[in-house]
Amino acid sequence: MKLVRFGAPGAERPGVWLDDRGTPEILDVRAMAFDIADYDAHFFTHWGIDRLRGLLMEPVQKRIAADGVRLGPPVARPANLICIGKNYADHAAEFDGAPPSEPILFAKAPTAIIGPRDPIRIPAGWTEADAEAELAVVIGRAASRVEAASALAYAAGFLALNDVTERRAQREAGQWYRGKSFDTFCPLGPFLVTADDVADPQQLGVRSRLNGAPLQEGNTRDMLFPVAQLIAYISRTLTLQPGDVLATGTPSGVGFARKPPVLLQPGDEIAVEIDGLGSTCNRVERA
Repeated sequence: MKLVRFGAPGAERPGVWLDDRGTPEILDVRAMAFDIADYDAHFFTHWGIDRLRGLLMEPVQKRIAADGVRLGPPVARPANLICIGKNYADHAAEFDGAPPSEPILFAKAPTAIIGPRDPIRIPAGWTEADAEAELAVVIGRAASRVEAASALAYAAGFLALNDVTERRAQREAGQWYRGKSFDTFCPLGPFLVTADDVADPQQLGVRSRLNGAPLQEGNTRDMLFPVAQLIAYISRTLTLQPGDVLATGTPSGVGFARKPPVLLQPGDEIAVEIDGLGSTCNRVERA
């Protein structure tokens, strides 16, 4: 299933994206099940995905035409937005040449999250915004000290994420949190594709396009630390909560590493696409 949240910012409703009737529609979940308020921790821990499957079996469904409807982030704002640095050898090489011996963890503020078509807004005075195409995982149930062999059972689904980064802020701060966490610097979506519809998260093409031109081109099979290993590693020392988002790193081709650098400018459109998961496409503006 393709889970979406639709409506005005801050007032999104849970839905399911459907294209079985020729033109895209959205199943209005709350109109059929008023107690499913959002795609949040309560939803994931109370058989929410199973309940959606039941709604799709109902003979009478509440659907709306998808055309012209704003899509928000496909999950409610998570408690944790955990990111992995330098998880592709080619990106580690373009970053500083040193592939890590174990996963590098950092955080990104959940307040940076926006929808898949919302504008990225760069504050005045900042000129080094960069895009990073990433596969993200949404945790479906509490994960503490899980083994890699069973770790994928804790994934509710997968989605595309753009880890927008202000490189000067990243350098000057001496750490990554500030440069990664500007408001609007984390487009998500358009869909949360449930785990049962992703045959292998380690066989997905990951790419970005700037104004239609190729920027990044990679595949999740090239991760240094696969998704299951990441979930197991993180859960050794902290409990991943339902609804948490884990961004798994970016392949090479990021703008700051190019000669000359290719950085985001007002008026640009930056797209992040992952096989089977759809794409974000966000216009860049001045805040």
